[in-house]
Amino acid sequence: MRTPRILLATTAVALALAGCSGTADGTAVAEGDSTGTGSPTGSFDLTTLDTGEYNVEPRDFIAEGQSAGDFGPAVEGQRMAEFVVHPYTIDPTLTNGGGMATGVGVGGIGKVLSGGGADEVAESFGIITGFGSFAHNADDSRQLGVAVWRFPDADSAAHAAAALHDNSLAPEDVGFASGPQTPTSIPQLPDTLATTYYWDGIDTASMSTFTARGPHVIYTYTSAEGNDVEWNTDVTTHTLEAQLPRIEQFPFTPTDEIEALPVDLDKVLARAVGFLDNEYARNSDTAVYGPLGWLHFDSHPDKTAPLFEATGTDRVALANSGVFRTRSPEAAEELRDSFREQTLDTYPDLVDEPAPQGVPDTTCLAGDTADGRVLDCLMTYGPYVAQIYGHRPVGNTDPDSDTLRTMPQRVATQYVKFVRAEELGLGEN
Repeated sequence: MRTPRILLATTAVALALAGCSGTADGTAVAEGDSTGTGSPTGSFDLTTLDTGEYNVEPRDFIAEGQSAGDFGPAVEGQRMAEFVVHPYTIDPTLTNGGGMATGVGVGGIGKVLSGGGADEVAESFGIITGFGSFAHNADDSRQLGVAVWRFPDADSAAHAAAALHDNSLAPEDVGFASGPQTPTSIPQLPDTLATTYYWDGIDTASMSTFTARGPHVIYTYTSAEGNDVEWNTDVTTHTLEAQLPRIEQFPFTPTDEIEALPVDLDKVLARAVGFLDNEYARNSDTAVYGPLGWLHFDSHPDKTAPLFEATGTDRVALANSGVFRTRSPEAAEELRDSFREQTLDTYPDLVDEPAPQGVPDTTCLAGDTADGRVLDCLMTYGPYVAQIYGHRPVGNTDPDSDTLRTMPQRVATQYVKFVRAEELGLGEN
C-alpha cells in the first residue's frame, strides 16, 4: 500500500510529547464550500464535528519557549535521517522494508543491529541516538541495512566502533548465529572494520561493518542468498562511499545543546492530529522530517522522491497523522492525487468512501486487504496534505490495535487543526 509504513507501527513507547500537540481526484470528496485548491472559504460549521478527546488547538512550541528537553536525542535522530542513504539508491531492487527495523533509536543501538551484546557495548561509550534504514528486495534474497549512531564526541565514536567490531568477533550472545563472525577488509575503505558470516543451512552470506566518522559510527549490514559474497562486498562498498561524505555534511548538534533543539521545525507538527494519553508511538512517530528523511518510511520511495521534488515538499510531520507541506495549493493537489494513485496501483480493490463526518476537501479509500480492513484518507488545505490512516487487523479483538475506530475523530481533528493553524498564522520558525 502507498500508506507510509510508519503509520502502521504501534509500540508501547510513550513519548514525552504524546498528546501535547493534540501531535484526488477521487469521487468521494466531501461536500463543503471550497476554492477547489484545498483551502475552505465557506461556512463549514466546525462545531458540528466530533473530535473526541483529541486536542484541536495547535500549539506554537517556539512561542511557548518549549524545547525538546529529554526528547532531544529523538529529535536529533530525526534530523539525522535526512543524511542517511536510502537502500534503493544503492540497489534499485531494495524497495521493500521499513517497519520496526527503520527509524530513530534512543537508549541503545536497536533497529538494524541488536543482540550479541552490541547494545551494552554502545551504551558503555555513551551512545546518544541513531537512525537506521533497512530494506530488502521482493523475495527477501538481498538485504541492506545502514545506520548512523551518535556518540558524545569523535574519540568516543572511534573507541565504540573498535569495541563493536571486537564484540562481533566474540559476541556474548550469538543469538540466531552459530558462532562469531570472521574479520575481513575492504581495500577501498581502510578505516572500515568489516566482518563476514556464513549462515549454516540457509546458503546465505552476510557482511557487517563499523566506521567512525566524527562523533558518529556508521554501521552497514548486507546479506545475500546463494552465499553471494561479491554482492555483499559491492553493495557495502557503494553504501559507505555514499554514506561517509553524507554524514560529514550533517550539521550535528553539539552534545550540550541537544536538549535545546526545537520540537516543531517550521510549525508543521502543530498541524498534525496528536496522540491521546492511551495511544502509543515510536520515537519515529512524533516527528518532523525533511523529504529525504521521510523517504526511509515511504512504501514507494523511488516514486515519491521525484514527486516531492516536483511538488516542493520540504517538511513532513507525524503525530497520529502525516502532514506534508508543499510549495502551493496546486502542488498539494498533485501530491494527493499521486499518493492516491500509488495506493490504487497496489490495491486496486479499494473503493472510494465518503469522508467521515463530511469533512471538506477529503478523499478516502477503503476495503479489505490480507492484513485487515483499512481506511486511508487524504485531506488538502492550502499547501498542506494530510494523511489519516486507520487499520483493523484480521481477527483483532484488542481495541487499542484497531485504529479504524478513531478515524472519524482524527479526520475531524485534522481539519479543525488546519483551520485553527491558519487563523493563528502559524508559519515558519
